[in-house]
Amino acid sequence: MMDRKISDKELRSRKRNRYLKIGALLAGCVVAVVLIVSVMKPVVSLDDVEVSVAESGVLEISLNATGSVVPFYEEVIASPLSTKILEVYKKSGEVLHKGDTILKLDLSSANVDFQVEKDDIEIKKCKLEQYKTTAESDIKDLGMQIKISEMQLRRTEALLVNEHYLDSIGASTKDKVRQIELEYEVSKLQFEQLKLKFENLQKTSASNIKVYELDYKIALDKFAIKKKTLGEAQILAPGDATLSWVNDQVGSSVGVGAQLAILADLSRFKVKAGISDIYAGDFSVGSDVEVRAGSQVLSGKVANVVPSVSNGLISFTVLLDDASNDVLRSGLNVDVFVVKSIKEETVKIANRPYYSRPGDYVLWVVNDGYAEKRNVVLGESSYGEVEVIDGISPGEVVVVSNMSRYRDKKRLKVK
Repeated sequence: MMDRKISDKELRSRKRNRYLKIGALLAGCVVAVVLIVSVMKPVVSLDDVEVSVAESGVLEISLNATGSVVPFYEEVIASPLSTKILEVYKKSGEVLHKGDTILKLDLSSANVDFQVEKDDIEIKKCKLEQYKTTAESDIKDLGMQIKISEMQLRRTEALLVNEHYLDSIGASTKDKVRQIELEYEVSKLQFEQLKLKFENLQKTSASNIKVYELDYKIALDKFAIKKKTLGEAQILAPGDATLSWVNDQVGSSVGVGAQLAILADLSRFKVKAGISDIYAGDFSVGSDVEVRAGSQVLSGKVANVVPSVSNGLISFTVLLDDASNDVLRSGLNVDVFVVKSIKEETVKIANRPYYSRPGDYVLWVVNDGYAEKRNVVLGESSYGEVEVIDGISPGEVVVVSNMSRYRDKKRLKVK
């Protein structure tokens, strides 16, 4: 059988159909590529990120510091003497009332020392009284001798006057007069000697009495200290508080000054904070403070500043306006922001982890359905807001959450 010859018309029809199929295939590929590109194009949802609307207003410039919450009142009870613990009556965490006994110390040796001090006082008191009595008696005796000597001197003086009269009328001799004159001079010297001895005895006695009195006073002071120490050895709660810690090692020895217990008022708290010494001149006692504890921000003021610097940090204490807030716990780490100054009419956005210090930043700004990277300059900050110096205008929407997964992108579609 011979092949039939295909006409030119049929060839042209087949060729046209082939081109149509190729065109349809190419169109399908283009549509597929467009769809794939559309599907693969980066898109970000505003529900998945945090944004901040730039606004103009007042900004409180603050200094960043770190701190921890501590009890408003805390007292350490130390051992007043070297002894050992005999009994422990309270446990850590218990609520104490004034006068409650916390623990018992061995006071046997202290009681012996106390009695020795007491006896020593009595001995010194007796010595003082004994010396006063003896000195008073000696002074009186010497005073009496002076009176007797004075009477003898006057008698000798009278005899001398009489003897001179007798000699003037020839009833006496020159030898007799000289003898009476010599007796008078001796009596006079004896009288002066006794007077001098009396004065010296008074001064010496007064000085010795002062020494005895001082010795007695020192003994009294030592006894008072011993009595106070013995009283402090009764480990009692000085007031209503919570027992934070107690040395419960019964039988263990403790030295003078060793911690026995720590009491705290856990109904109120304050903040112990530290800040870099580069801010030494930027704040002082009375400066306003914001403390971020968990999700809450508490206000307060700087109560005191430690004048020395340790490891590059200045320590200070913050008294909180709401010292009994439920979020506060002893030992809780908090962020502290000390207000340095206030700026009026400043463009600002929310302060989030993207911000560390004043300088240049790249942030995503939302506009017309797209988020685009933009170079901006940020200034100082408060605990919740950052100053915008350049790059963002009031009313613009800025992404303030972590966008590091889009670091290679320049533009994102927003839905």
